[in-house]
Amino acid sequence: MTFTAAGIALSVETKATTDNNWQGVDQVSVEVGGEVKAYDVQSTAPYTTATLTSDNPFYWQNTAPIEVTAWWPTGDVMPQVVVKANQSEGNNYQASDYISATGTVQFGGSHDLQFTHRTAKVVVNPLLAGNDMTDDELAGATIALTGVSTGDTESATVTPYQNTTALLPEQQIAANEPFIRVTLAGGTTYSYKPDEAITLKAGYQYTYTITVNKTGLGMENVAISSWDNTTPAISGEAEPLTHTYDQATNTYTVYTAKGLLAWAAAAESDEETNCILAADIDMDGQSWTTISTSYRGTFDGAGHTISHISGGLFESVFGTVKNLTIQDASVSGSSDYTGMIAGKVYSGNIENCHVVGGKVTGNNFAGGIVGMIYSQATVRACSSSATVSGEYNVGGIAAQSNGTILSCHATGTVTSTHSDVGAIAGLNGGAIIACYWSGASANGIGRNSSSSTSSEAEKTDNWQTAAEAMNNALPDDFGWEWQASDADTPPVMVKKE
Repeated sequence: MTFTAAGIALSVETKATTDNNWQGVDQVSVEVGGEVKAYDVQSTAPYTTATLTSDNPFYWQNTAPIEVTAWWPTGDVMPQVVVKANQSEGNNYQASDYISATGTVQFGGSHDLQFTHRTAKVVVNPLLAGNDMTDDELAGATIALTGVSTGDTESATVTPYQNTTALLPEQQIAANEPFIRVTLAGGTTYSYKPDEAITLKAGYQYTYTITVNKTGLGMENVAISSWDNTTPAISGEAEPLTHTYDQATNTYTVYTAKGLLAWAAAAESDEETNCILAADIDMDGQSWTTISTSYRGTFDGAGHTISHISGGLFESVFGTVKNLTIQDASVSGSSDYTGMIAGKVYSGNIENCHVVGGKVTGNNFAGGIVGMIYSQATVRACSSSATVSGEYNVGGIAAQSNGTILSCHATGTVTSTHSDVGAIAGLNGGAIIACYWSGASANGIGRNSSSSTSSEAEKTDNWQTAAEAMNNALPDDFGWEWQASDADTPPVMVKKE
């Protein structure tokens, strides 16, 4: 009896690239007893079943059951599953599909083989706009699968077909590693990390419904199913957005501690790399290294706070640091010039920066805000309540200043084991204007190094009066102002209405 297509009905349950049907498949390879032959596929609408025909078919040698294996794409041996990295093109997507069937064919009667997929199917539903995100901002967003195996490459980025669907070999997706990446048209990038490892199984579909928020991805639903039958869902969580980068302005917008570290690494390579904080940053448990370059960019805290950082932000500033609060932090310098914001400020500006609590410890030149202010630099509208200690030249705002300290106040304990210690500055060779202090310090200025210096540092017992005087010293267009809730409470800086 001839082993022909007429005797074999191929019932197809899963066929991804052709919407679960046989369209697009012209031939399959059939193996019987170690011999492989090509069989033509004949299918009619709705193309869910097919028959095989061949000009050189297999024949029954006897009535014993026959073990049959068949596969597509065709070849002398069943091919290894290797998918295309760029599946956005229809041909590449279809070329990434592999199917096979194995079964026992009985003599006589109808002979059925059921083909299944050798790939897993990952589907990302159309993105949903979440908090502070609009549909317009999502328009043009692209999706990619990252860190996945294509079968011949262990770690690749796969671009889905129609920006939704990709085929992958069986593999395990590691927990807490980026898997699905969403990139907005403007370049902002988000990624999803499963909180548990996922095993992608052949013949199963993994469907993700994602909400895009300004600060990260929300996973509405993650469902695993065969391409016909739903099975229990899995869970995962999105990686918070750490930062974005605007190449046109060389600016990092930072949301998390990891984002701050990413900016710091960039600033070490390019001293003009700007930074804007988009959220309060807690550096507890993070290893921080003071920026060692001569920083010439703009660091804008945007009114946010960095807490629990261990070490000063900058060694040397030639640019601008502004609108920032450092809270419950510590910095210890084994050499000269130690400060919570910067060791030295050469020609830039430190403005509207505040150190709340914490400790600054140094040898020479230890300051709550900066160690040394050079003649072309200005520190204005800043405050410190840090405990500052050192040997020589110790100050609540600056250890030494040859520049300008304007409209600042200090309330922390400042001590020196030798000399030149002051609530505002330890040693002053520049201009100190409209600055105030309160607390145990005996002097606002430890010592003026020149008779031509200006020293307007006063101890106050009425912070409301002091706030008014400090505001009068600031430019009209400064945009921020001191606000004291009562006479006994040091003022804080608030945006002008």
